[in-house]
Parts: sequence; C-alpha cells; structure tokens
Amino acid sequence: MLLSLCSLLLAPTRLLLALWRLVARLGVAVAAVAAGVAYGLWGLWVLLRRGPRRTFRWRVRDQPPPGLADGTFGEHRYLHLKDSGLRLHYVTRGPPTAPLLLLLHGFPQNWFCWRHLLQDLGTRYRVVALDLRGYGASEKPPGRDSYRLEVLLEDIRQVIEILGPPPVVGEGPGGHRGPPRLLQVYLVGHDWGGLLAWEVASSHPEMVEKLVIMDAPHRAVMAGFMACHLSQLLRSSYIFLFQLPWLPELLLSLADFELVRTALTSSWLGIQNAAQRLTEQEVDAYLYGLSQPGGLTPPLNYYRNLFRDTPIPREPPPLPTLLLWGAEDAFLDARLVPCLRRCLRPTARLCLLPGAGHWLPEDQPRPVARLLDHFLGTGDHHH
Repeated sequence: MLLSLCSLLLAPTRLLLALWRLVARLGVAVAAVAAGVAYGLWGLWVLLRRGPRRTFRWRVRDQPPPGLADGTFGEHRYLHLKDSGLRLHYVTRGPPTAPLLLLLHGFPQNWFCWRHLLQDLGTRYRVVALDLRGYGASEKPPGRDSYRLEVLLEDIRQVIEILGPPPVVGEGPGGHRGPPRLLQVYLVGHDWGGLLAWEVASSHPEMVEKLVIMDAPHRAVMAGFMACHLSQLLRSSYIFLFQLPWLPELLLSLADFELVRTALTSSWLGIQNAAQRLTEQEVDAYLYGLSQPGGLTPPLNYYRNLFRDTPIPREPPPLPTLLLWGAEDAFLDARLVPCLRRCLRPTARLCLLPGAGHWLPEDQPRPVARLLDHFLGTGDHHH
C-alpha cells in the first residue's frame, strides 16, 4: 500500500521529467536542422566562389608533416587500456621520476597543440601529451557508442592509472605499514580535453593532485548559460550541426578543409597572437589525421554523444584548480567565466589572458607555461 502511494505521489514528477527530456530533445533537433541549413548555405557559397572542382576536392595527406611523428618535441609511445585493449598514442618529455603532467587536447587538434609546453615544462615535469581515442595516432574504434562520455572518462582514468606513479605504502601508527596511498598527477585540459578533465577530477579526486582548465566549460554550467544567452547559442551552432549524420563530415572537408583551416588560422576565430599564427605545416599536423578516410567521424562522435543522459557532476572538484581563459575566445562567451568561477571552490584561481583567443596553448605558450609552472610549483595541495 505504501509503495503504491509513493508511486502515485511521484507520478507527476516523473511526467514532468519525461516532458522536459522530450522538449530538450526537440530543441536540439530543431537547432541541429537550423544549423544544418545555415552551414549548408555557407557550403553553397563556397561552391559558387570556388567552383565544383576545387570545392569537392580535398587532399589526403600521405606523409605526416615535420614535428608530428618524429622526435622533435618528445618521445612517441603507446599504451593499451586494460579493459578495452584500445591502443592510445602519446608523446612524452621530461625526467621519468618527475611529477606527471598529463595534457588533454580538444577538437579538431591532437597532441601537437601541446608542443610548446612539452619543450617549456619538459625539464621539470614528466609531460605527457595524449592523443584521445579517435584522434591522431590513437586507435579509432567504429561506431558512435565507442565515444560516449562515460567511455572517454574511463579512458582518462585508466591512462592516469597506467602512467601515474605507483601507489606507495604509508606508515601507520606504531610503525605499522598502512594502506597503499595513490600518488597523484597534474591534469591539464583544453577544449574537449578540459571538459573531460573537469569530470575526471570531480569523480576521481584521489587521482589528481591539481587541475588546470583552459577555455573549457563545465557541463553543469554550459547548458543553463546557453539557454539564457543567445550569443553563446550562436557561438555553439557548430555543436548542433555536428548532431547530424554525414553532413558535417562533408562540410568540414569542402575546399580541402577550409572550415577547419578558418577556425584555426583566421584573425577572428584563430590564434590572436600574430607571432604564433600557425604555418601551413602546423595546420597539416591536424589535417593529416582528419584527412584520412573516415578521419573526421570519430572526433565528431564526441559531439554526437554530448546530449545523452550522462550524469553531470554537480560538486566542483575539491582539489586546487586553475582556470585559464582567452579574453578574445570566439567560441565561448566571456560571461561564462564568472559563472564557472562561482561553481568552483573559493581557493580556485582564475586568469583571463588579454588578447588571447580560444587556442590558448598555441596562442600564448610562454605566459601559459609560466602560469602553469607557478601554480603547479606552489604548495597549496588539498588535504
């Protein structure tokens, strides 16, 4: 009788939640169609401007450009995840006994975006720049389900477990050996890597010593902010485009990946620091993997799983956190920063870099390296 009464009382709440999910899904579907039309018109403009031959021709890069696959920036290695057996590629530099600094890239990049930090911090830390699954030289399992958010988070957890320092046995009262204590790592994420880093640090704070986030929103903040700010909805229009099948792959490939090039190199979307603008070879370091047959689909599947019902951690990471943000970020509204600051612990640090865009590790490599070195080198570890 009591169970029936409880079920009856909860029925309106269940109905409201079901309606809310339906409305949210309809909203995403409408936004995806609208974005598809808008970007489709851009594709038509490219066709009229360049003609069919140049528009529908894209070059598969046969050889990696200098720096991508050689040892210029560090040693190339692979690891196998314990559960899935998936092989992930990473580049490492620094003393093997130094603290582990794990770097997670975003879209549409790969480990190469961390090349400056590998050089600048590789003398004091064991720096590891990972290729996330589906990117670069890491394996690219087929199917959208292989890129669910919970799968990606588990990848990072296992990478920390494999590459991090081994547990040490502590000494308890009276000199007795205590339980193993996990030695932690420094976790740094940009863009998609930052989104993953937020949630790994929240769900596994015992594995992370300090957290650094660069131009990456927390899911708990982003949804509400986007609903209240039309400007962010427009800046994020590509996210809705990526919900569609095949069309994003086609549009991103047009005119030898013109849209990707524009995002990385244009004066208003790309790197703001003129001294750090990407060369043709540096752009090819990203296009090399994306241009391979099927190379665009795995990164886009990250976005296609973004609106699934994956639980969002509501509590901010308990560990020391540094939030770095480019003041001229073209993809993320600057008003997001105070919203993110409010969801962090009072001890968290925030640094807004004037004149910097979204691609912070390449836009301002020297200031970013100094800020990281100072933050990681201070002694404010959590207890």
